[in-house]
Amino acid sequence: MGRINKQSARTRIQDKMKMLKKTFRAALKEDELQHAFDELWKTWATEMAAMVYADALSVFDLILLTSVVDNRREIIKLKERIDLLATL
Repeated sequence: MGRINKQSARTRIQDKMKMLKKTFRAALKEDELQHAFDELWKTWATEMAAMVYADALSVFDLILLTSVVDNRREIIKLKERIDLLATL
């Protein structure tokens, strides 16, 4: 059985990302959902190192976790904007 190193983990993640883009994104019917997927893709690519070093999770778990964190960031930004608008 071959040894799994950080480079092979990166390759596995990239392969899964490509597969999701080819199959899942292509199946999304709404433009807004495709755009949301594209925004998540940017986050996945940016946070690849974090996914590579989180050994305990499967590739899909890592992709999902990264997406959840990105969604939380967006929620926080929206709450801050709402709070700012409420003070005007």
